[in-house]
Amino acid sequence: MENKTPVPDEKKAKYDPKSGEVEPAPIEMEGARVMANEAGDELGDETPLDKDDVRQLAEDYVTRRGADDTENFKDYAEDKATGGEQPSRPR
Repeated sequence: MENKTPVPDEKKAKYDPKSGEVEPAPIEMEGARVMANEAGDELGDETPLDKDDVRQLAEDYVTRRGADDTENFKDYAEDKATGGEQPSRPR
């Protein structure tokens, strides 16, 4: 039998059986928080997005693409803002 090192909880994604959605691992959301903080002021000046919108877009971005770089995230957020799409907020 092969010994596998267990994956720490902060690196595990969580599955919601009711909705069928996968919640990203907490460590990924930390990356989203950092990206939102780095890009927030600039995006707030250049787009109609507020801090909550930027944070939600960062979480969506990291969920779909993984933690990338802030410049790519800014382009993504600007595209969403100018395309008339507002980020989906949890209810």
